[in-house]
Formats: sequence, structure tokens, C-alpha cells
Amino acid sequence: MSHDSGTSTGSREPTNRSASTTSRRRFLAGSAAVGATALAGCAGDGGDDTLTVGHVLPTSGTYALLGESIMNGFDLYLEQNDGQLGGYEVETVQRDTSGDTDTGVSITREFLVEEGVDALVGPVSSAVAIAMMQTVQQESSAIWLNANAGDYRVTQDGCMDLHFRTSFNDWQTSAPLAQWVYDNVADNVALSYADYAFGQNSKTFFQEAFEEVGGEVVDEVAAPLGTEDYSPFLGDIEDSGADAVFSFFAGGDAVNYITQFSDFGLDENLTQTGSGFLLSEDTLPAQGEAALGKYSLLHYTATKETDRNQTFVSNYSGEFDRQPNVYACQGYDSAQALDVAASNADSTDASDLAAALSGAELDSPRGEFSFDPGTNEPLQSMDVREVVEGDDGVENEVVATIDDIELPDWGCSL
Repeated sequence: MSHDSGTSTGSREPTNRSASTTSRRRFLAGSAAVGATALAGCAGDGGDDTLTVGHVLPTSGTYALLGESIMNGFDLYLEQNDGQLGGYEVETVQRDTSGDTDTGVSITREFLVEEGVDALVGPVSSAVAIAMMQTVQQESSAIWLNANAGDYRVTQDGCMDLHFRTSFNDWQTSAPLAQWVYDNVADNVALSYADYAFGQNSKTFFQEAFEEVGGEVVDEVAAPLGTEDYSPFLGDIEDSGADAVFSFFAGGDAVNYITQFSDFGLDENLTQTGSGFLLSEDTLPAQGEAALGKYSLLHYTATKETDRNQTFVSNYSGEFDRQPNVYACQGYDSAQALDVAASNADSTDASDLAAALSGAELDSPRGEFSFDPGTNEPLQSMDVREVVEGDDGVENEVVATIDDIELPDWGCSL
């Protein structure tokens, strides 16, 4: 999913090797992370003691911050496990997709055919993920850990046994909120969303679920990506007469929408709810007090008060001097998933790694997490969060956790 904006601020400067960027990392510090399966032997069937991981992620352009965060989370898990996954030394290979579909496909093909990677991690953009599917299916030579792209069509149209979503899908970040909104906020809503595939999917999934529990959608308002002046759309929301709003915006759009929603005076009569990307760790500093009292749904919340999460937050903050975001958690869990797969597989062949990971549970900082053996989608708890005033500015506070969510299978049966 392409859903955020930012500029890379990290210190990662990989060395160049021909057309690709490659780094060899052996991490020697730190103790083993909690929850990974015990390490297995160091050699697969071919005697190779190395796992090669290809990061199909952006390091420049609009989504650079997301790609950097995913790699940071992945690297943190490696550091905590002495640079090994499943007993294998790990080599990471990275090339910059810039969020471009053609570039993403080219890099995927290079990684699979020329680099011979054992695992792909990424992408950020759902458009890139959908474009990658055919190449991954044709080569069938590496497991694919989808660390962010959330479009459900990757499962509906692909249904690949090598594809494991270590992140989320667009149904999860919208539909499960419907019952909570109906029970706790209002029985009628207006819908507002960024008018592109992910925004449209999120709006539709929420609407279907809200109407199923008895709620009424009184209006919907679609705004083009990159809108700077939301006043015409906010006027439509005000005129709808709704008691609450469900919204999907992200990145700079989320900042503009939320700040203008507040400036327009809509907080007085409407309760704002939405997908978690509307009110994320990356947007809250710019949204400031305009975000207070608004609700959202997401699978990871940095302030969640569990021992597992607070240990992760402490370790990540100590390593990278900032709080982890949802993308960092997804990168961390991608490394953990590969650790579990490599620890339990008979070899590093893609089919063996996939068989070992099917149905597996992860001890994720986000909370409950396992892979649905029928789709390889994530079965995970979702946090309902309210924006509150924290010690260092506004922050999300978990007010409810939704467990045991039954996912659609979109016609996929592995």
C-alpha cells in the first residue's frame, strides 16, 4: 500500500556493487529475541550456511521513511540474534524501488534470477506488490514476506503459497472498527477518503461491515490524492448531518485533512474515526492538538502497555534514537518470520520455508499474531486508539483491543 510520505533520515549508506546495493552484516551484540523458535543446524541440504534476503523497498522518494523503518526493524531483530536466522548467517541485498512499479518488478526479477535470494522483504506500495506477483509466481524460488503492501487483491488474485503478509490487509484496518463505532460512537456515519484504490477499498470494507451491524452511511466524500484545501469536502461532511465520520487518509493528506477538520469546527458535532494511518506516529507531530479525541484502528501501537512491546520500544529507541512506528514492527516481524521458517524447514528451498511458516505463530510486539494456513494472511489483534495528550505531545492510547477477528479468504484456499 502506498499510504504515507516522508524523507529518509537514517544513516544507512549501503555500498554499491554494480547496479545493486549490497550489504553484508554480521551482528555480534545482543541476546536472542524472545519468541523465535530455537535455532536449528547451520546447514541446509546444499551445505550453504547463508540465507540471502532481498529488500524490495524504497530508500528515496515519497516512501523512503517507510522503507527505512522496515529495514531498521529487520536489522534490530538480526542484531538481537547475533546476525543469524534459523542458524544461518544472513546476507541482505537492497535496491531502491522508489515506489515505482516497473522498477519494483525489475528488482524482483534481478533478486530471484541473478542474486538467487532465499527471501524477499517488501514492498511498501500495493501497486508494486501487484506488479511483482507474476514474477514471484513464475520463478517460485524465494519466500515472499510482504512487509507493508496491504491490498487484498494480492491474496484474491495471487493466492500464492510463497506469499506471507507480515503486515496487514486493507480489510483489517477498516472493517473490524465498524462494530466498535456502532456500539460506542454513533449508529450513523459519513465516509471520507482519499480517492485511490486503498482509500476506496477501506471505505467499502468499513461500509459493508457497518451496515451489516445495523449502522447507516448517510453520505460519502472522496477527495483526490494530494488535496491541499479540504474545505469543499468538509462542507459536504458538515451538511450530511452525520454524527460521526470514518475516514481514510495518510501521510501529508492525513495531516492536512485532520488539521483542517478541526479548524473547520467539525469537532464540535462530529466524532472522527478512521484507519490507523489517519492518526499515526508519523503524522501526529504535525497534526498536534487537532488530533485530540479522534479514534483509529491499527495493528500496532507504540504506547501499548505490554512487556513485549515496551521491550521492543526500548530496544528500537536505543538503537535508532526514535520511537518505532508500525513499519518498523512489520520489518521486525518479517525477520522473526524468516527465523521461524528457517529454524523449522528441512532446507532453504522456498517450498520448504513456506511449509514451515504456514500457520506459524509469532511473538510480535503488536500482540496476537499467526498466519492463516488457508491464505497466509495475518491473524492478529487490532487496537482501537484515541489520541490523547502525552508527556511529549499528542499520542495514541489503546482504548480497546479487538481479538479473534475472522478474515475473509477472498476465494483463496492454499
